[in-house]
Amino acid sequence: MPEAPFGARRPHAVADVPPAALADGQAPAKGWLLALVAARPLRDAPALPVPDLARDAPALCTAVLRAVGAEAELGRLEPGGDLVGLAARAGELAGAGGPAGAVAAVAALRAALWEALTTTMAPLDATTTAALAERLAFVCDAVAAATLGAVAGPGAVAGPGAVAGPGAAAPPGAAAPPAEAAPASGEDAVASFRVRDARGDWEGAVERLAAGARPFALLAVEVDDAPRLAAADAQGAAEALARVERAVRDELRPGDVLGREEDGRLWIVAADLGATGARALAERLADAVAAVPSLRGAPLSVSIGLAASPAGGADRDELTARADESLYAARAAGVPIA
Repeated sequence: MPEAPFGARRPHAVADVPPAALADGQAPAKGWLLALVAARPLRDAPALPVPDLARDAPALCTAVLRAVGAEAELGRLEPGGDLVGLAARAGELAGAGGPAGAVAAVAALRAALWEALTTTMAPLDATTTAALAERLAFVCDAVAAATLGAVAGPGAVAGPGAVAGPGAAAPPGAAAPPAEAAPASGEDAVASFRVRDARGDWEGAVERLAAGARPFALLAVEVDDAPRLAAADAQGAAEALARVERAVRDELRPGDVLGREEDGRLWIVAADLGATGARALAERLADAVAAVPSLRGAPLSVSIGLAASPAGGADRDELTARADESLYAARAAGVPIA
């Protein structure tokens, strides 16, 4: 079983997906087309390959929905699967002209599928909503990796967990990468995302604040599309993630605790903040990340989940679960904060 991107768990399949009303993929495919048209200037609308999209997008939507509902179906979209070629065409079907366009195309596909799923399967409880959002995002990562590989050229297709890292072998015939310079010291050390240690004891901070019945907020911050960016440019993605972390750090107060769970995923513990203050902080963080220089033309963004104590529950596990659910809901809705 392939590893999940950046060490994250591989989300479980969600039962009863696809629902019968979406089984043919027609409705989400139409939603995808409308989203692609809306995202383009009117003068560029004729560049959309509408006949190809109308013919093949329903099959792609069906394949993604089936992968959300079954592990075996996900394997068909990953390297070696019989549908990886269809996944690789996502950018082409959307008229994407490069990696940034391909990333945007898959993001629009995910949003269309999410809208179709949540409309058709409503009402959904919080647990199912979070599981559905996480699984759909993971499946769409597989589609994005495939289409980015197609944009990069033959032989570049990678699964959502196949992110190149330091020391990874270059493909046959590829030029040798330039020698890596020694990391700079202090804040300029961004050659690796792990150059600067952000592993603050956020879990301990949560437990201490909860034990003292002191109000605080817990924020989960996750970089959107990090696996896709890394599939296109592993070194550039590492540097971009470091810049994102620095932007987040610069928005925090002296007493706030910042911890990194894994590459691209941060936790923030902010004492004496309620739900309103936590949301204001989250909005500042989202704006700060949006101002970070783009990577290969793809703008950087984050999804942020919030949980406030005591209103959100004082137990650490409950708080992290609430923050996770909030994050996945935001990502599925295509907004920084739900």
